[in-house]
Amino acid sequence: MDPESREPVISKNEAEFPPALDSLESFELILGGLFADAGQQNGSETILFVEDEAFVRRVAAEVLESAGYQVIVAACAAEALQACRDCPAPVDLLVADVVLPGMNGLKLAEQLEASHPRARILLMSGYPEQVALCEVSARNRKFLPKPFSIHSLLRTVRDALDQASPSVRAQA
Repeated sequence: MDPESREPVISKNEAEFPPALDSLESFELILGGLFADAGQQNGSETILFVEDEAFVRRVAAEVLESAGYQVIVAACAAEALQACRDCPAPVDLLVADVVLPGMNGLKLAEQLEASHPRARILLMSGYPEQVALCEVSARNRKFLPKPFSIHSLLRTVRDALDQASPSVRAQA
């Protein structure tokens, strides 16, 4: 059985539970097992997670922190840019929704790349038309479709972090 078919999917305002799970408490109980199964995906890097939906932001941050990452959360691009200025550690990965209030995730990525050239970019969206937009502007960026499972979040974050940084690619 595919491990992703047993785990909750993180979506807009709730965790969508497979038949074997029926509550947020069940969801929290299986987190430990999922992290044990995904041990190779753990890390210690700094992630800036930008998402306007509070539930997705909270759960994803908890998942990433439980996997060992340092997570900075923001609800919009302006908040994310301020958090970058306030954070003493360099941002290793920006995980941003494409559709954000104010500045969109693509513009945020461009601004972050200017001030943090070694940062990797992972964009996410639940809108199919955004997938094509992200692919056109890919420039070695990763994309995560929403809703996403815990496993796919951890796997995609690790894949994005394991890419050569943009400044290293530019020198090659």
